[in-house]
Amino acid sequence: MPLVMPTGRPGCVLPKLILLSLTLGVGACAPEPPREGPADLVLRGGAVYTMDPQRPWARAVAIADGRIVYVGDDADVAAWIGDGTEVIELGEAMLMPGFHDSHMHPMAAGTTYLRCPLDGLAWPDEVLAKLSRCAARLEDGEWLRATGLDDNILAGQGPGTALLDGLSAGHPALVTTGFNPEAWLSTTALQAAGIDAATPDPAGGEIVRDPQSGEPSGVLRGDAVGPVWTLASAYPKAALREGLKRASKMANGLGITSANEASASAAHWAAYRAAERAGEMTLRVNASLRWDPLAGPEQLQAMEEMRAQADGPHFRADSVKFFLDGDGNGHSASLLEPYSGTGGFGTSNYGDDLAGLAAKVDAAGFHIHMHAYGDRAVRDGLDAIAHALEVNAPRERRHQIAHLSLVHPQDLPRFAALAVTADIQPLWAWWSDDMRRECEAFGPPRCARLLAFRDLFDSGARVVAGSDWISDAMSPLHGIQMAVTRRPPDGSGPPWNPDQRVTLEEMLKAYTLDGAWLAGQEALTGSIDVGKAADLIVLERNLFTVDPMAIKDVKVLLTLLEGEVVYDQKSTNPVPVQRFMSSPQRGSSSSESSHGSQEY
Repeated sequence: MPLVMPTGRPGCVLPKLILLSLTLGVGACAPEPPREGPADLVLRGGAVYTMDPQRPWARAVAIADGRIVYVGDDADVAAWIGDGTEVIELGEAMLMPGFHDSHMHPMAAGTTYLRCPLDGLAWPDEVLAKLSRCAARLEDGEWLRATGLDDNILAGQGPGTALLDGLSAGHPALVTTGFNPEAWLSTTALQAAGIDAATPDPAGGEIVRDPQSGEPSGVLRGDAVGPVWTLASAYPKAALREGLKRASKMANGLGITSANEASASAAHWAAYRAAERAGEMTLRVNASLRWDPLAGPEQLQAMEEMRAQADGPHFRADSVKFFLDGDGNGHSASLLEPYSGTGGFGTSNYGDDLAGLAAKVDAAGFHIHMHAYGDRAVRDGLDAIAHALEVNAPRERRHQIAHLSLVHPQDLPRFAALAVTADIQPLWAWWSDDMRRECEAFGPPRCARLLAFRDLFDSGARVVAGSDWISDAMSPLHGIQMAVTRRPPDGSGPPWNPDQRVTLEEMLKAYTLDGAWLAGQEALTGSIDVGKAADLIVLERNLFTVDPMAIKDVKVLLTLLEGEVVYDQKSTNPVPVQRFMSSPQRGSSSSESSHGSQEY
């Protein structure tokens, strides 16, 4: 049912707000007491899910100066309605706090829209024509960056460097297969990356070669792509900000008001800070600064300076990200027992120095954010955090471990014991082609323990949720449906590992109040309480009354950040539609940990 706005101007942007400042420590400063007098906006007559355990449901909310000034029933909210008050009649719609995506890459993902898209184009005529047109628009020295190539085209030796050389007009060219860790390079791109016949294959990657000459064919796979991607993804600050705008618009349209940037480079940090100072941010972003294992402990001082300068109301940078391993499909997840059939224990990006590094980062007051996919990586991460807690002075910490595809049962209770947040990606939790390959790699006993969301909740861990977008679709509603049902998005199959299903209430808390807590924003947002910022969304239907398999289809009608409309379904510029992948790819070492981007 469409929203009814009987007073005021439908769809108008609300007045500018009093900016709410955030501390650089753990948590946001509590807002000033709300003003008296008429509200700017009243939403009434519907289901209001507050996330307040003392009063989970209400009927009406009033907003003034970007803050919530009233939560209650329809009768008493009338006192907040004046001549200039916008009134939204909710009807069958549901009002709830905005979603917090606790693990995504908004700036890097947003730049994908600045590349040369090849999705759905026929090989060879359409693909080659599009590459030629994209190359013709480039400035001198600029890389031709293309994505979305059908990965079947790169089977075997691939099309060869000569074909791409002829299309790219001398520009170094990198063509990737969407989210898969494969790429097709021109000769100049191989030269720029220093790849020739004598270059050895990196761990977890392959440089495909001509069987006679040994020269690179132009196709790279797995972790071999990373260094070249780093070269190709050095976007200028203006392009990064444009990518952020695109990603933020999409996020707002999906009900997201806050995001944890899961791996920020120095260039990303600078672009975020510039966007914040220019008033361009429509997301609250808390960035995890990416730790470079090759740079050494001296980088910590620079990170402290970056943290101190990220002082705006919508951008902070108070976490440090460590990539401990890769993923299961690439056999780079770090395991306690060897891979089934092939053997090997995966890739550990840190050795005995991890505990010492974690202690240094913790002592500097940062929150620790770890990528850990396999059970060995999870245990290593927990051990390192335990060491930091042992050697450093007590303080309130908000450390997290993300992905957690495989957690050993003995390590489940350690999350609560060490107060480590479990950051899950629920979009992965169904029997996809990816999951079939992963189960083959891990073997049946471990397959039954993959993505053990129920076990994490039952262990007492605080659980938050994120999309890992760019490597998956962004929609929290898709993620919630996956976690609740563990069935294919189209309902075509039975639940996978059904004993690991969780409840709607648990997932909403993970995507709102607990996500806000992890970001240090629980005093400011994450629930509908008087005095908090009006970071709110209106859904077309009450999630508690729809079929669980239809959760993903519920539309976001309105998104507010501090009371301002950042998305309105009736807008003439609606949010772009994002395709939900039939076989999502994971946050792997090739797409994140092995190089300076994470953007394919």
